[in-house]
Amino acid sequence: MKITTRRHIGFFEVNGNFALRLKELLNCLQEAATIHSQQAGYETRRLMEEQKAWVLHRIAIQVHSPPVCGDEIEVLTWHKGSRGFRSYRDFEIYRNGEKLVSAASLWLFIDLARKKILRPPQDVGACYGVEKRDALDMDINKWKSPQGFDPEAAVTIATRPSDYDPLGHVNNALYFDYLETLAEGVFERPQEMRKVIVQFNKEIPADVFEVSAGLKKQDAGFMFNVSSVAGVHAAGEFSVDSGQ
Repeated sequence: MKITTRRHIGFFEVNGNFALRLKELLNCLQEAATIHSQQAGYETRRLMEEQKAWVLHRIAIQVHSPPVCGDEIEVLTWHKGSRGFRSYRDFEIYRNGEKLVSAASLWLFIDLARKKILRPPQDVGACYGVEKRDALDMDINKWKSPQGFDPEAAVTIATRPSDYDPLGHVNNALYFDYLETLAEGVFERPQEMRKVIVQFNKEIPADVFEVSAGLKKQDAGFMFNVSSVAGVHAAGEFSVDSGQ
């Protein structure tokens, strides 16, 4: 079963080119997933009371044409089923019938008290519905995040109490904020990211007051990570608009 949400892109969600920021883009996708969960009977507050949660582990986003300030967009999402401990969800964003964004994601069902990955409940497929159509021409299950590389450039970013969400960790969307901060500090002129793939490895604990975001050039684009004294929290790849 697909669901569709609609929203307006506001002035404070865009960058200097009036394009939707990556953080806000991921917020759009996560909000659509949350609404689908509520409709399926997996309301976030109830899950948290039971010490359970859906956690985004991996996401790939392809920006065909960025949403811009003033756009009225439609966000489509659907559950693609579960395999073992992993559940899959895809997204598309449209403006007046034009596809702007495609995304694929991998989610884990977590026991918050024991910090343990659980098998998704048996009724997930029946509650959410299952649609096998792929938004992206890639298998996110097979993608491997870059690990253990030495960044060629990096920036240090202070964490803030406002970065933490109701689950008690830095929200995944903030990692994209860190990535954009890194890019703006490294590139000589603004760059529009067209494709981003990231794996969220471990939460940033509340006693970590700064993180390092670093990148390294590779054959097609860049690899990046977000790390601290506690380890590597996220790692991935991105490419920029070749026409810039």
